[in-house]
Amino acid sequence: MCWQQAAYESKAAGGLPRGAVSVLESGERLPFQQLFFDRMKRRRPDSPDHERGWRSRPKPPPPPAARPAEWWIQLRLFEAPRDFTRFDESANVDLANPWLSWALYLAYRRGEARGWRRGVRFAVQRALTIVLSRHTCLDIVYYSQVFPALRALDLTVERTVEVLQEMGVFVDDRPPAFDRWLEARLEGLASGIRDDVEAWARALRDGAPRMKPRNIKSIWIQVNRLRPTLLRWSDRYDHLREVTREDLAAVLDGLQGFHRSNFLVAARSLFAFCRKRRSIFRNPTRGIRIGQHPYGLIQRLDQDDIDQATEAATTPAARLVLMLAAVHAARTGAIRSLLLDDVDLGNRRLTIAGRTRPIDEFTHQILLEWLDYRRTRWPNTANPHLLINRLSALDTGPASKIYFSKKLRGQAATLERLRVDRQLEEALAHGPDPLHLAAVFGLDPKTAIRYAENARALLATAAEEQDPASRDEPKGRNGP
Repeated sequence: MCWQQAAYESKAAGGLPRGAVSVLESGERLPFQQLFFDRMKRRRPDSPDHERGWRSRPKPPPPPAARPAEWWIQLRLFEAPRDFTRFDESANVDLANPWLSWALYLAYRRGEARGWRRGVRFAVQRALTIVLSRHTCLDIVYYSQVFPALRALDLTVERTVEVLQEMGVFVDDRPPAFDRWLEARLEGLASGIRDDVEAWARALRDGAPRMKPRNIKSIWIQVNRLRPTLLRWSDRYDHLREVTREDLAAVLDGLQGFHRSNFLVAARSLFAFCRKRRSIFRNPTRGIRIGQHPYGLIQRLDQDDIDQATEAATTPAARLVLMLAAVHAARTGAIRSLLLDDVDLGNRRLTIAGRTRPIDEFTHQILLEWLDYRRTRWPNTANPHLLINRLSALDTGPASKIYFSKKLRGQAATLERLRVDRQLEEALAHGPDPLHLAAVFGLDPKTAIRYAENARALLATAAEEQDPASRDEPKGRNGP
């Protein structure tokens, strides 16, 4: 018998040895034992657990609260860091603290507005109780103090921080991710080169006079492109003003294609910035032409690759993302930013990136499947985006890019390849007309021309393969 149940029965029988109760009932040792959950016999039929609907009774909301009044402030001699990991929930909880009452009310109001689940509500309430039970008007909550304690208890840090920020008592003391990344990229460079590259990277991120801030991805690409060359130059030079045009030409001779153009774009930007701030005397990249970006011939996807991607999309969200990329040629950013208001099922209209297009029957079925799943899975979410997951359902922002890319990770038919293949298919089916492609997909004129030229080359190659004898026919003076 279960030792817990045997100990309970022996105690209820007046202190008999453990296991003796079952022997007395049967008169002999049992050859078998009926298993059951521990202490099931102790539960009374009329206990609250057996009352129907007791879990559905809503818990009363916390009373409305506001920021506590500060009549006078006792200044502190020094600030001592607090260790929330040593908080004892059985002895140190102070539910009468006005700061905690205010935080619980703000958490309840935010949870109602964002559609937080029951587990998230309890986790936020417990985390706020740990952090604010002994809070005063002079206390500041730092991220470095909160994160270890809440992560050790598996409590949500992000939602708790949202409430603390709304209260105005939170300070995020984490170093910026860009600073940590840039520090790692600058390691090993000469001091003079390091100063110029750091000033250039920060100007690209924050902007400068006559320089607009760039996308963070563009900064990553440009710094990473230049880093190997800058490390080699740091072994010989102490400053970028010592780099000559011959040094730059030696680097460019070893690069081809888009590697050469990408390096030259980053180098021109760096040296032009240094020349503007007068840290170098002359720009060695001046007069070097980048040239036109070499585009290769895009081929159609194999049907087997498309079938494998279709089989990998097993969830309603994955099927919707796959359909938007393969049928409507939507980019990942456009899919992430789609709102519920962009879907008009009544009029069979779908707006993607500001362009409204009709909804076919296949798209209509996929949308209905996803909307039904979304309504069942997150009935109370306040997120206005069409595609959400378990994290973004608690907020109002779009889902992460990783959420979309991981669905087809390892497949030949990625979302980008499916989008390109759809546009190429349109060009092959309706003729290589740039105006048609621009009208259907909203492409830039140069992009539409490039797709049309690519389709024209594929059609010419297919015609030659069908009639190989035509290539060997002699041509007259005035043509074929």
